[in-house]
Amino acid sequence: MKQILVGIDGSKESRSAADFAAHLAHAGGEKLLLVSAAYVEQAFGAPELMARARSWEAEESKLLGKMLDEVAAGIHEPGVQIEKKVVTGPPAATIAELAQAEDVELVVVGHRGRGAIARALTGSVADRLVQISPKPVLICR
Repeated sequence: MKQILVGIDGSKESRSAADFAAHLAHAGGEKLLLVSAAYVEQAFGAPELMARARSWEAEESKLLGKMLDEVAAGIHEPGVQIEKKVVTGPPAATIAELAQAEDVELVVVGHRGRGAIARALTGSVADRLVQISPKPVLICR
């Protein structure tokens, strides 16, 4: 069975993307894979700092798991199989890596609609994903 991978970050845009992807999955008979990436930038330094960063990442993973449960519970498309996965790593690269699986047909993400300056300063997972994803990417606003 083919699946649609949906990147979820908790924003209302990513939740809308999940709803849209569920509608597509229902129409096409695909499975939905909800993915969220826990990532805490880690600088090399004292072992205590590295341990703290890993601890933060583990806590973020737990919170993201709960958030994915909420998003999945809010999807009301009958017959759509939903799988949830929390991964660790930079979001765009991690999602692109997951998208390499043969059964992933489409990647769907939300976009917050920030201006060009904000994207240049902080980056955009959606913009980066479009550049590096091996599969088609659908961006929902």
